[in-house]
Amino acid sequence: MQGERTLSVEQPPRILIVEDTVEFANLVRIALRSLNVDIEHVTQGSAALQAIAASLPDLILLDIALPDMDGWRLLDALRREPLNRQREPLIIVLTGYGDPANRLMGKLQGVHGYLVKPCVPQSIREAVASALQLESDEPSSGNSTR
Repeated sequence: MQGERTLSVEQPPRILIVEDTVEFANLVRIALRSLNVDIEHVTQGSAALQAIAASLPDLILLDIALPDMDGWRLLDALRREPLNRQREPLIIVLTGYGDPANRLMGKLQGVHGYLVKPCVPQSIREAVASALQLESDEPSSGNSTR
């Protein structure tokens, strides 16, 4: 599975948003602004594979419904690639597919989290902060479902 991660003090964690809806990706960026993270956004699975090969992110926020391949195929391709990595990025699925089959697929794929759209920005921020063990400057709602 996914190993321990040591994040550099000098460099903020890197997040790759793989989301074909630019407006939603921008909302995610806004939701994460208090976390001091570097964010890259791509709209297709093939572009995600290229971005990951160029610079491995710490976390991937992954939509399942992408125009060129679904998110599950992207994860399969990512795990097959011999990129000489010492670690795998954490994956949080951020999708409109909340059905049991896709949730099960997430478990089988070993994703760290699974959020169903629409979701409130605070849920996204809390999931990312928890996954990367970060503190947010924003107050918590107290309504956590963890």
